[in-house]
Amino acid sequence: MDETYRAYQAGASIVHLHARDPKTGKSVANNVLFKEYYDKIREKCDIIVNITTGGGREVPLEKLDDVIHERIKLKPDMDSLNMGSVNVWFTPINDDVFINSTARVERWAKWMLEEGVKPELEIYDTGMINIAATMIERGAIKEPAHYQFVMIGKTGISPTVKNLAYLAEEIPKNATWSVCAIGRYEMPMAAVAIPMGGHVRVGFEDNIYLSRGVLAKSNAELVGKVVRLAKELGRDIATPEEARKILNIPPRR
Repeated sequence: MDETYRAYQAGASIVHLHARDPKTGKSVANNVLFKEYYDKIREKCDIIVNITTGGGREVPLEKLDDVIHERIKLKPDMDSLNMGSVNVWFTPINDDVFINSTARVERWAKWMLEEGVKPELEIYDTGMINIAATMIERGAIKEPAHYQFVMIGKTGISPTVKNLAYLAEEIPKNATWSVCAIGRYEMPMAAVAIPMGGHVRVGFEDNIYLSRGVLAKSNAELVGKVVRLAKELGRDIATPEEARKILNIPPRR
């Protein structure tokens, strides 16, 4: 919660929230922790809270729907929604797959729609844009949609200027989008997205370095770097209230 507040003070308008075991630091599927974190963040600031549905899957696959449905019912401002399956990227040569069938994507999208939660459509590969379009056509996702281009490389989209331009061109004209890239590509892709009119995600989930060989002390330091970069490139920093208008999210509950 304190880390979120520091990032907010540094200029972040959205926090992408995972729950971690206080003793081990590992990501967990504990919805009680998610609610505790969410409530405490709400006490401190009006930052937009985006709770993960991709992280914290340490439950049997047959119980995953129940866990995520319960999480969506917390009614945060946003939930991440991975738009398809992808081979695991950290160690690409193995049998691990991050599974998100189209039927599951649609179920979760409809639950978000029912609870008034804005989905963040996470795109790991170009075909997932087509899945998002299908979900919009079927009424599971309401426009204008917000896309997150997750440029993981290896088993997904490579973090290049050409690829980012393609992705931004392929989504609906009324959509908003942001980019996150892994490791040393985080800031270069941020620098490309900003003058393109996109938005930026940074943080320890994706990268732990402030610059080459220099470890970031906090997520807030990474946010601060993007804030300085945006100002140099002539882009204003949105407050949470302004970001709600940009993303078509209702006022804070």
